[in-house]
Amino acid sequence: MMKRNSIKLGVGLMSLMAIGGGASQARAASDATAAAGTTTLTQLSFEMAMAQLAGAKLAETQAADAAAVPADTQPAPRPTATLGKDTVGPDGLIEGAAYIEADQIAQTEDELIIAYGRVEMRHKGKIIRADTVSYNPNSGVTIASGNTQTINADGSIQFADYISYDDEMQSGISENFASLGKDEQKVFARKVESIDPDTNRLTDVIYTPCQLCVEKGETQEPSWSIQASEITQRRDKKMVYYKNAMFKLQGVPVFYTPYMWTPDPELERASGLLPPKIGANRKRGFSYEQPYLWSISPYQHLIISPQLNASVAPLLNLDYQRNFYSGVLHARFGFTNESYFDNEANRIGSEDIREYVLADGRFKINEDWRWSFTAEHVKDDVDENIVIDAQGNTIGRGRSYANFFERYDIDDAFNRNDRYGELTVDSRQLINQVNVTRQTSNAYLSLNMVSFQNLQFSGDSLVDQPFAVNSEIYPTIAPMLEASWSPRHRLLGGQLTLSLNAIGLKHKDYPGDTVAPAAADGTSGFDTARVSVGASYHGDMTTRSGIKWGPFLEARHDSYKLSNLDSSGLEGDFSRGLATAGFNVSYPLIKRYDKVTAIVEPLAQLAISPDFENDPLLPREDSQAFEFDATNLFAINKSPGFDVYESGARLNLGFKTRLVFDSGLKVEGLIGRTLRDKAETQFLKTRTVQGVNYTYDLYGLGNKNSDWIVNTSFDTSNGLYGYSRLRIDSEETKLSQGEVGLSVVRPNTRATLRYVFNDLLLDPTKVENGKLQRFGDNYRNMQLYARHFITPNWGVSARLDRDLVREEWRRSTVSVIYRNDCIWYELIYQRNDTRAYQLRGKPSSAILFRLNLSTFGSSGAEFNDVR
Repeated sequence: MMKRNSIKLGVGLMSLMAIGGGASQARAASDATAAAGTTTLTQLSFEMAMAQLAGAKLAETQAADAAAVPADTQPAPRPTATLGKDTVGPDGLIEGAAYIEADQIAQTEDELIIAYGRVEMRHKGKIIRADTVSYNPNSGVTIASGNTQTINADGSIQFADYISYDDEMQSGISENFASLGKDEQKVFARKVESIDPDTNRLTDVIYTPCQLCVEKGETQEPSWSIQASEITQRRDKKMVYYKNAMFKLQGVPVFYTPYMWTPDPELERASGLLPPKIGANRKRGFSYEQPYLWSISPYQHLIISPQLNASVAPLLNLDYQRNFYSGVLHARFGFTNESYFDNEANRIGSEDIREYVLADGRFKINEDWRWSFTAEHVKDDVDENIVIDAQGNTIGRGRSYANFFERYDIDDAFNRNDRYGELTVDSRQLINQVNVTRQTSNAYLSLNMVSFQNLQFSGDSLVDQPFAVNSEIYPTIAPMLEASWSPRHRLLGGQLTLSLNAIGLKHKDYPGDTVAPAAADGTSGFDTARVSVGASYHGDMTTRSGIKWGPFLEARHDSYKLSNLDSSGLEGDFSRGLATAGFNVSYPLIKRYDKVTAIVEPLAQLAISPDFENDPLLPREDSQAFEFDATNLFAINKSPGFDVYESGARLNLGFKTRLVFDSGLKVEGLIGRTLRDKAETQFLKTRTVQGVNYTYDLYGLGNKNSDWIVNTSFDTSNGLYGYSRLRIDSEETKLSQGEVGLSVVRPNTRATLRYVFNDLLLDPTKVENGKLQRFGDNYRNMQLYARHFITPNWGVSARLDRDLVREEWRRSTVSVIYRNDCIWYELIYQRNDTRAYQLRGKPSSAILFRLNLSTFGSSGAEFNDVR
């Protein structure tokens, strides 16, 4: 939605005689035309505008020169006058009055007051300058002429040759008007008229935010401008009307319309057309989407966006938002009636209703309570008939596909930043949830109901179009309860916390370890309920010698209930008690050397828990996979969930260093690992190769000696930053997984290079010399995000994502950029090798052109450091 800005079209010296006082009117012209997707222009001389601006600079110079004259040589004080009869305002002037200073002030016999020579008027925080100002108290008409200037409190300036207005400001006129906003936006008009309180008219109008450059004595055309022969604002109709509107790039006419209208930008929001979306591709052909904003009320709106396609049926998009006193509701919908089609517009199956909904909201009940929800779903199935591919092979029936949003180019369908729900999911997944939360300084309560729709790709495909993974492998969570409470005061130098966690899971198909026999239809679904009650105490104390230490104790009881284990309704119950005790200790040391400060800190954590006891009924759902890294090196229980917990005695060791140089350079490092009294079998994996069972440590945490965690980083404080996060295998002393990155942020350069790798095979199948080969080509990815301007105007940009194992590019772009003070051209080559965009198994590519204008939005090439 285009941003709306306030506009004041009142014309008169006392009311700025201008289109809204500088920046407002400039933005108004821009936003009003942009909202309709059109532009304006007439042939007003830029020389005239430049002369006005140059005259303003000359007047400022003359004023500065006069101020520099010694006091004993300055002329006598100039005459002054004050007009007005009301009460005194905050600026010291009588409200409704104007303070006038001039070389000469005279009053004629018919009471006409005339000020001559370097006239300066002060009124309502504004400074108004002119060669001559006259005021007729009988008619109430004020006239200012000769190089008039209005300087506003925000720094914007208006210029005119002539200004006239009446006492009631019901009518007025300004000739050869120019405005320079505080943000360099400019508006020029041959004439500005206030016809009546509801009608204002501008004649021969030019708007541009660009610099007006002079070469060889001639004013050059701006990079872009909007012109119109006439603009009329009708406040009573809440509309702005344009005649002969023209949009120019580098002085070249690009778009013209003899007549158009837009909502009055003085309104915070108004109904009207928004900029269209135009594109062309092989899957939909030429595509035109025209959004229309319906401003239902000041607190709600609906955007209706029909997408018309040359090769497939149209899609209707709806975007509704309503603001409440307590929160906000946002919902997006889409509907069409069409067959499934691939990336080459080949239809598959019969026509069907295809639709999506992406809705969310968050509301504050009171200071402590809030609730939120998300409702997300897409319906994009092939009909129930048998599906046959191009070679006559049977593919399947009634399958769900995964690329609806890509086929119709629905923006931000996954991982939306404005999603209001409490829980987030991985990419290409939709989540439905309701959450109620209470949070205070010492207590927390959260209740959730959650279900999922998965749109990740499976290994199956229909011709070139991939299937989605069956969403039935994801459970329905009903409910999930989290609660914790701590007393407001410390107990024996530490913090006591009581906790409660409960969850109910309903499965249709369980993808993990086999817990129950499969049903007659082949599924192995079952239901799980768990309640966990816990208490923890964490101490934090420091000795006089600077040693930091503190004991901790955690205790928890879990109760599980499993039902629907098979079609006969077999049930099972399981409970267990868990406890961990230990202490943390560290000794931070600091020493100052020449030009550098060194900080070292050895850390240790001893934790003891009962030995792990496996139960065949215990499912592993919330702890199926996790990463061992610096974030959980000193966690009492490194498991991310409740089903798996660390047991036995273990010693977590680490050593942190930090060097701070006077030059600004900072270098940090961490090395650590975990030592156990015996192997932690629940973290180990088993693989059977040729009838022999091999045990291997996938997470680097199951053996007596864990993998090494090594983190380093540096920051030069002048735009160069680097880091590494590594895990070194303890058995073979190899880099098993990690990430290395380097970022540069300079005035003309912004770049981030990342290399992410994981050489540990998830399911190793090769044995050499009686040993399972755990290392191989699992995952290696190189990413580059960079932009560099070779000259102030010309630059290059790249977003490259390379899968080094599959030797393929993912969605990557390179571009050539031209920019100046208010325009951005970008010629882009884009290559997409993701399965949603492939054509016959090959990557798709496209050449695009992007144009961004200042005040109309930032360039799509803008990006932040992605580390």
